[in-house]
Amino acid sequence: MSRVEPNSIRARHRDLEVEVAEPARPDDELRIAVPGPHAKALLTRLVSEEETAARRLVDLTVIDRGPGREDGRFEVVYRLHSSTHQAAFRIHAILSAADPSIESATALWPGAAWPEREAFDLFGIHFKGHPDLRRLLLEPGFDGAPLRRDAERAEGRDG
Repeated sequence: MSRVEPNSIRARHRDLEVEVAEPARPDDELRIAVPGPHAKALLTRLVSEEETAARRLVDLTVIDRGPGREDGRFEVVYRLHSSTHQAAFRIHAILSAADPSIESATALWPGAAWPEREAFDLFGIHFKGHPDLRRLLLEPGFDGAPLRRDAERAEGRDG
């Protein structure tokens, strides 16, 4: 993979309060952490800027760091790829427990619709502006977010 310079990412996106981790190996994904309110702006730039051209969403998932981390409890993780530069990016959008919401990425990648619905369904993350945000896997009347670390587990099951 060709290398996108971490220092260049830091400098160009300083206004979005990004934190860029140096990859352990040259072929590793470049890890970029960003506060949730700035995530959509960063994603838009990574898609449109020629230096990155990260036009393919590979995956979207959520990490729940647990109830003790109120300011950075949730991370919406976007894995992106640039065919132009043969580079991979892992964006961690940091969300608070008090407001686990983020702007939808469906305008950038229509394929984000289903993984965003899954994250909503299982973790309770609200994707603002999503065209059809409703439960995907669970019954519509299900109460709660079963993959949160503090979710109550059914009796008799391992948690």
